[in-house]
Amino acid sequence: MPTFRSVALVLLLAAVLAGCDSGTSANGDGPASDGPVDLAQIGDTCVAETADSLKTFTDKLTADQFYELSADGKTLRVLTPAPMGNAVTRSEALAATQCVFREANAPQIVVDRLGVPATGEQSSAWTDFTATWESDNELGYRARVVAAR
Repeated sequence: MPTFRSVALVLLLAAVLAGCDSGTSANGDGPASDGPVDLAQIGDTCVAETADSLKTFTDKLTADQFYELSADGKTLRVLTPAPMGNAVTRSEALAATQCVFREANAPQIVVDRLGVPATGEQSSAWTDFTATWESDNELGYRARVVAAR
């Protein structure tokens, strides 16, 4: 399975080669949408934040284990790596999710709701993204952020 950074680099290279960095949209009427690159950049920022945090607690996990970018770059998942019975692992997954939501410019009220216990999957949508998240006793904390365009 490719690492998060290698997928992000491939997506960035594809965007540059396709001319998506021209500064205007395909029809030339406005700013270009970064599309998949946005989530890759968000992932890179949050992987770095998670890596810094993990140094304090463990050397058995890597930040990449908490993130998964889809092949098309439109979905960024945050998950609790196995084994998830560790409270530190679940806490780090929540912190990773909060980072992704903040970096994706989610409203603060949504970021605040991430740590509030709730039954079942929760969801929200804002300007450029939709998101779902859930904390589960068997699977740990997990979230998904999807680019709306």
